[in-house]
Amino acid sequence: MLSACESEVWNDHYSINKEQVSELTLWEIIRQQPTLSKFTAALEKTGYDKILNASQMYTVWAPDDAALASLDLDNAGLTKEFVENHVSRYSYTASPGMQIRVTLLNSKSIVFKSEGSGFTFGSTTVKQFNTMARNGILHTVGSQLPFFSNIWEYLEKDPRLDSLSTYLYSFNKIIFDELRSIPGDVNEEGKTVYLDSVTYNDNQMFRLLGKLNVEDSTYHILAPTNAAWIKSYSTVKNYFRYYSKTAEEKYTADTLQRKNTIRAMLQDIVFSANGQASPQDSLISTGRNTFYQPAYLFDGATEVLASNGKVFIVDELKHKHWESWNQPIVVEAEQMNGREFVLSNLYTRSSTGSPVEGVSNERFIELTPTTSAVNPNITFEIPNTLSGSPYNVYAVFVPPAAKGNAVANPKASKVTFQLYFAGENGATTSRTYNNNNQGFVTSPDSISKILVTSDFVFPYSSYGLDKTVVKLKINSNVAQNQTTQYTRELLIDCIILEPAR
Repeated sequence: MLSACESEVWNDHYSINKEQVSELTLWEIIRQQPTLSKFTAALEKTGYDKILNASQMYTVWAPDDAALASLDLDNAGLTKEFVENHVSRYSYTASPGMQIRVTLLNSKSIVFKSEGSGFTFGSTTVKQFNTMARNGILHTVGSQLPFFSNIWEYLEKDPRLDSLSTYLYSFNKIIFDELRSIPGDVNEEGKTVYLDSVTYNDNQMFRLLGKLNVEDSTYHILAPTNAAWIKSYSTVKNYFRYYSKTAEEKYTADTLQRKNTIRAMLQDIVFSANGQASPQDSLISTGRNTFYQPAYLFDGATEVLASNGKVFIVDELKHKHWESWNQPIVVEAEQMNGREFVLSNLYTRSSTGSPVEGVSNERFIELTPTTSAVNPNITFEIPNTLSGSPYNVYAVFVPPAAKGNAVANPKASKVTFQLYFAGENGATTSRTYNNNNQGFVTSPDSISKILVTSDFVFPYSSYGLDKTVVKLKINSNVAQNQTTQYTRELLIDCIILEPAR
């Protein structure tokens, strides 16, 4: 507990007045300090000598020469990394009882605080403080502040992750931020030469996977080694086989295969460390897919701590494909796009308020024949099917009670199916499913999930294509002498293609 007299001495010792502010810039003060010769050389090497000689305000935490014995000035990248880890914009003075979080030029966040009779900056002790320049403040520290790469920075540094980092970094889009940059003189062409050109990376992967370069976010990433990348690619690419006939078509097919294979491989490798309700039981990726009992994904991983999360280096990507990039395809019958119907009248109905529960989106279609003498039929396009993936194909029907009206003695429907797809030669082919000529019969009282065919494999993928080749046709199959037993009306909820596990 300080007495009033001691408190005055303390405050006088740390307070700043105008007479203490030098007319020199930060750069001019630093280069005059004999114990900061290595830091001075680092500033010159990176161009920050000019920046700290300009008018914008900065605070510098400069390690003395004794702390920089191992600094390698020949490595330009590491030297810039070092300098930006010890400089921040704006002025931060040391004062009694202070504790503030400072954002450095590299966006790292460090605590600057009072400790006992002195000050610390992160893990290093401040030896001299509050040297005032006309464009900021200099503090001298006794050791180099450790640099922790964020996830994005780490990926590029680890040679085991070359395949992953090369791909992600290929989307870098460096944009000049004029508002945050420091203008200098005008050159001979009348253009402003900037002393400090501030840029940012508008990489589209940050929107797809997460902001892996942002310090105030926390992520965990499954980072495949180069061997894991090759292994996963060779497996997943079989699900994205596209038909081609000419050399030009083959180039397009190969490009689509590579693009969609890598998208599938990587869409669920990042997990936010925040907002996971029960991470031991399930994890939700930034790709918005849920993985149950997810510990297996991290088995055998090498864990690396980053400044904004953790990197789990894995020799295999172990995602279950049906939880990730090969999920069920559901075509809602009420969707108007991609359906054709003949000999029919079509109405969209709601099951809300009816006794029937479990109708997808509580909507379905009612397909009635145009005359009493015909069987209606309807064809649905099924987009984004994958090649090489065994599918169980289902058609889901609802009972008459789903319309909300009481129906006495409801009748079942009797149907057959035709599945259209591109055959091995690229031509459209079809398979007919009629339950051994008996037809498939729906339940008149409950929802019917009819298995059309099991373990069906499409030769080619349609994922991402504008034209949908895969179609399922549903035919009412009620003979004239069966109309007292069955109805020709079709009440269809949806079509489902479930990947076989």
